[in-house]
Amino acid sequence: MEFSFGDKKFSAEVRRASDLKPVLAFPDKLKEDFDAYYMFRDSYKNESDREKIEEAGLRYDYTVIPPNNIGGESIKTYGHYHPEVVDGITYPEVYQVLEGETLFLIQKREDNKIVEVLVVVAKEGDVVIVPPNCGHVTINPTEKNLITANWICRDFKSIYGPYTEKRGACYYYINGKWVKNENYGEVPELKVVRPMNVLGVQGDMYSLVNDIKKLEFLTKPQNYMELFKRCFQ
Repeated sequence: MEFSFGDKKFSAEVRRASDLKPVLAFPDKLKEDFDAYYMFRDSYKNESDREKIEEAGLRYDYTVIPPNNIGGESIKTYGHYHPEVVDGITYPEVYQVLEGETLFLIQKREDNKIVEVLVVVAKEGDVVIVPPNCGHVTINPTEKNLITANWICRDFKSIYGPYTEKRGACYYYINGKWVKNENYGEVPELKVVRPMNVLGVQGDMYSLVNDIKKLEFLTKPQNYMELFKRCFQ
């Protein structure tokens, strides 16, 4: 799959359904492999934008998740945590839903224990910040394509290991219902929340390339801890 963006074209990094088997509720239910989702990393419309993005230490990505399910579990991303920036604070990330609807399953971890689990219900145009010290999974619960974009620090490298070890996030979304992942033992109850547009984004979030200072919290989260407390309602 190719993606045209401004005067540039980008090729997808493809995640196959078989790649997700370590984090699926029912891996044995996958009988025939398929493309689970497509990632277009480090996207930009033109060379001028590329220079601004790189100078700010950022990266802009697109993800396309077609509708599907495996044994009734809605198709999802693999799930990952973020590496540490400083003093135990990890990198945040910010997403926007460009098409479709999604459930962002965000789990906060302290001392290897899950202390909070949020389900962020997001629709087209919504902007969602994943705060520091959280892992997250993006789920497509609908019968339509889901397209998201995200800004993130260029130094960021996803940490998949904890999701692999526990066979996914602490909850699965199966046949429209949340089911606890017993590999975690006791976990907090889900809190269903809506995102708050604390960045004041109007329209396409890519436009922040022209006001890139607003994204400094992605590279220096230690200076913006109050911002993260206002992300959801």
